[in-house]
Amino acid sequence: MKQFRNLSMALLAALVISACGSSTSIVGSYKAPGVTQVAFKNIFVSALTANTSAKQSVETGMAQYLSTKGIAAVKSIDVFPPDFHSSGNDKDKETVLKAIRDKNCDGILTVALVNKETETHYVPGTGVYPAPGFGYYGTFGAYWAYGYNSFYQPGYYENDKVYYIETNLYDAASEKLVWSAQSKTYDPSSLDDFLKGYEKAISEQVVKDGLVAPAGK
Repeated sequence: MKQFRNLSMALLAALVISACGSSTSIVGSYKAPGVTQVAFKNIFVSALTANTSAKQSVETGMAQYLSTKGIAAVKSIDVFPPDFHSSGNDKDKETVLKAIRDKNCDGILTVALVNKETETHYVPGTGVYPAPGFGYYGTFGAYWAYGYNSFYQPGYYENDKVYYIETNLYDAASEKLVWSAQSKTYDPSSLDDFLKGYEKAISEQVVKDGLVAPAGK
């Protein structure tokens, strides 16, 4: 369990490094039996990472989203000191829960990056094949020019970084899992880029799962 938590923290911090625009999709979700729309009034938000900048951005983004649903939020970074994890104090569950409940939080939302993969795909070259008919270039000069524009632009392989995020919602009183979603993000160019796609995917999923009412209702 300790190794898994350390992996989650390290991988979530890695989201700040990548190269292309991202897209996020939900690959699975779970809602506890009997759960209807969320009735939580104040949710404690915690990004499970030791990277302070990433933690601040993720928790702020989620708190802002919750506010659009009329739900107050308390960020873990505003409750626990920066060295809370490294000091080992986070190992004491009762200490953590007491701090959360002292803030009158009735729900707990956690965000963790649980895995990272590299996917390789082939990007075709820009040459035209098959050719649009023999003799269409007419002369050697035309063919030579066509060759430089087409034959000398071969395809290549490109690596995509893929991040798997797990988002869990718990009842603060019973500690029971209320809802969970697993999402997949391709190549975020920055943490802000990741958050835009992630928040959009999560907001659509909670509506789909009946956790919150659709906009306008």
